Amino acid sequence: MRLNYSRFASILAATGCAMLLGLATGCNRQTATSSDQTAQKSPPDTPGVKVVNPAKKDVRRLIERPGYNIEAFERTAIYAKIPGYVLKWNFDMGASVKGPKYDSGGKLIYPGDILAELYVPEMEVELKQKEATVGQAAAEIKRAEAAKLRAKAELKRAESQYERLGRLAGVLEGKDQVEEYRLGFEAAQAALAHAEADVDVAKARLEVAKEDRDHVQTLLQYTKIRAPFDGIVTGKRTINIGDFVQPAAANKGESLFVVESIKPVRVFIQVQEPDNIWVRDGNAAVIRVQGLPGQQFKGTVTRTSKSLHPQNRTLRTEIDLKNDDEQLLPGMFVNATIIAEHKSVWSLPAAAIVNKGEQSFCYRVEDGKAVLTPIQVGLRGNEKDNELVEVLKKQTKPAKPGEEAQWEDFSGEEVIVASDPASLKDGQVVSTSSGNK
Repeated sequence: MRLNYSRFASILAATGCAMLLGLATGCNRQTATSSDQTAQKSPPDTPGVKVVNPAKKDVRRLIERPGYNIEAFERTAIYAKIPGYVLKWNFDMGASVKGPKYDSGGKLIYPGDILAELYVPEMEVELKQKEATVGQAAAEIKRAEAAKLRAKAELKRAESQYERLGRLAGVLEGKDQVEEYRLGFEAAQAALAHAEADVDVAKARLEVAKEDRDHVQTLLQYTKIRAPFDGIVTGKRTINIGDFVQPAAANKGESLFVVESIKPVRVFIQVQEPDNIWVRDGNAAVIRVQGLPGQQFKGTVTRTSKSLHPQNRTLRTEIDLKNDDEQLLPGMFVNATIIAEHKSVWSLPAAAIVNKGEQSFCYRVEDGKAVLTPIQVGLRGNEKDNELVEVLKKQTKPAKPGEEAQWEDFSGEEVIVASDPASLKDGQVVSTSSGNK
């Protein structure tokens, strides 16, 4: 019997195709079943979030305030106290001067450099008159004391006569004479009292004369115009030898000299809300001077006004800068940065904080769920690539219904959502991965 090879090949080809189709169908069913199981294990609405633990770090906030001027630590305009002619001047613009010096007990040991001297001839004559008045008052005291001695002698003589005649009054018949001596004795007592009063008056006149003389001497001291402190004579010199100068009314008019102390110098800035609550005495500060590009100068917040300006709500703040090399000059234009820093405090990344109104929140992860947690925050850092927020307290849910929620300190064991917390809902299931570096 002969085989039909063409028909046999056709049957084999059909059988192979059927087997391949069955295998493909089985594979497709197995793949679909695996996808269904995976979807059941990981629901599509479960977000993956990064989490962190609170950590103790240094939180720094940089308070930038541009556009202020360096000022001298002290600046005094020097005016004449009394009218007079300029006898000589000793210092000119840019000169360094020394102010008064005192010892440890407060005693003046150096009165300060003399900037200029005045000549006041009429006052010198007046001083001589006052000194003569002092001499005259002293002579009057001597005369009054001599009269007092004479009055004492007269009193002693009158007392002696009166006592002697009083003892003989019963023997002699001169009672009228005894009475006369008694009256003389009383008159001598009154004369002595008058002489003593004259001595007191003469001494008082001497004190008045001395005070008048000292007053003129004090005014003559103002003919020497002295430096008030260690500093630099700034501005132009406005006097020449022979010029007539006189006191300015209420410090108006052109001053003779201006002395400024520039070691250290200071910068006054206005800190706006809400940054002013973080400014404290002792805060570090960095000053950048427009005229000295690339250089930074470290300073310190010395004092604040402790009160906000009622119109613009700013805090006046003083920053002092050492200036031993006198590189910083009054009037230089600067930008200031105050560094508010809280060291080793519990902190979280700024991205982990959610603000709703005036309340701050974070999401803690408990049992695989995101729990919305009110928190109290402190300093908010703003350093680039290191934005941290100081966290003070967290509020936990009451253990029993009806109890009040409690504020607790952070322990560092809390698991906090650090990625896109604003998109979460309270109680939402999340899958976590560590966000700590």
